[in-house]
Amino acid sequence: MVTTEWFWIKKDPDAPSISDAKGFNRKKYPYFTDEKSFVEVEDAVAYYEYGGKFVECDFLFEPTFLIHDNFHSLFRYLEPELQFKGVQLYATRNVDRNATPLYWLPYLPITDAVSDETKLIQGKPVKLILKYEPLAEKRVAHCKLPAADIWLVSLEAAECILRRQPIGIILEKIDLMFKGKVVSNQWSVVSNS
Repeated sequence: MVTTEWFWIKKDPDAPSISDAKGFNRKKYPYFTDEKSFVEVEDAVAYYEYGGKFVECDFLFEPTFLIHDNFHSLFRYLEPELQFKGVQLYATRNVDRNATPLYWLPYLPITDAVSDETKLIQGKPVKLILKYEPLAEKRVAHCKLPAADIWLVSLEAAECILRRQPIGIILEKIDLMFKGKVVSNQWSVVSNS
């Protein structure tokens, strides 16, 4: 019997983006943070253009997955194996009211939990299905497909995240393979944006 549901942390399509931030060299901050790229990154500073409408999203997805300082201690509690490196953002123009948010680049070894039943188009999942067994003792997991960096949270972790009313994400419930059978998705999307 499956004892928990799993959710994929995805960017809310209506959330603002800072993909134009300066200082996020794609070689230094690749889309997929693996052990090699994480070791090479040091705590850093990056810059963003201040347009008067900057919103501090709690999770960033471009150029790589970043967790806002508000969620750093929660993720450290949920998954003690997670490692982090800090990224301080500053506005390119010197305006006193500009936000200087602190984000954290997380690293967690890849969990082989993506089922062969997952439907892909050009390396991205159209219908993500997970294997339950590799997730059984976890609350946070990191999976990878050819064109998708996937961060997952258990129901317990999702509830902890939602209690903090995150900005900029949706949590999409994922089907699980358990003993060769797909356990159906009962909810589609949970969002606080």
